[in-house]
Formats: sequence, C-alpha cells, structure tokens
Amino acid sequence: MAGLVSCRKKIFTACLCLWVVIILADGCKKTEPVPDYPQLVGNWEGTTSQGIGINISITTIKGILYVSGYDFSVYTSTGFQSYQWTNMYGIVSLNGLQFSISLGSGSAGPAFLNGTFNLTNITLDGNFAVYPPGNTTDLTTGYYSCNHVK
Repeated sequence: MAGLVSCRKKIFTACLCLWVVIILADGCKKTEPVPDYPQLVGNWEGTTSQGIGINISITTIKGILYVSGYDFSVYTSTGFQSYQWTNMYGIVSLNGLQFSISLGSGSAGPAFLNGTFNLTNITLDGNFAVYPPGNTTDLTTGYYSCNHVK
C-alpha cells in the first residue's frame, strides 16, 4: 500500500510540474507590437487619373507598417503597361502616413509611386511617374485615389 501511495505522489508531482511548465510557457509568448496606425493594414483599391484601377497592400511586421504590394497599369507612349510588385516582407516602410517607392530613373527625372493616407476619411491619395519598359525619356505622370477594402 505504501508503494502505491508513493507512486501516486510521484505521478501527482509530475503532473503538477508539467502544468507549471505549460502555464509558464504560455505566458512567455511574444506578442506582435501594434503599429502606430493599425487601421491602415489591408488592401486599398482605387482609380488613377487615367481611369484605370490601382491596388496597394499594407502589412505590419514587428509593429512597422510596410507597403507589401502594388498593382497598377498606365497608358504610356508605347502603349498599355502594367507595374506590379509583391513582397511579404515589405517593399518600403511607411514614414508616418506617407510612402515613396522608387520605380527607376531616366532623363526626365525619377519614376515613383507615392502615397499619403488621410485618417479622417480613411483614404489614400498619391501620384506616380513611370517610364515604359526600355524607355528612359518618356515619363508618364498621374495621380490616384484609393479606399480601404481590408
């Protein structure tokens, strides 16, 4: 009988130790820092000044907001061109409520995709300048406006 009680004590002690380890491990989980503007995370869809759709994705990594993708098309001097890039680790981080993505350069100046978020009406407005592929002299510029679609 004494051996049975001793065995039960050992099992109880082992279970208690296991329970303590599980509780401590659960309490040590790292939490993702909250970004300054969490309402910006998600997908943004809109239209360019040429009447063509544009999509921009915002993600958060360790509490920092990043543009993680863009997809838009522009009618340039050489025809209809698409500009897109996706990177789950972020293309560029936001600087406050703004971002600027370099899309190259040429003789007419830098090519870019810029944007500024408006927290009052939850919109994204910006402008772009692009060169057609293989052409560094004909810069096409325009603007866009997007709404948050999460």
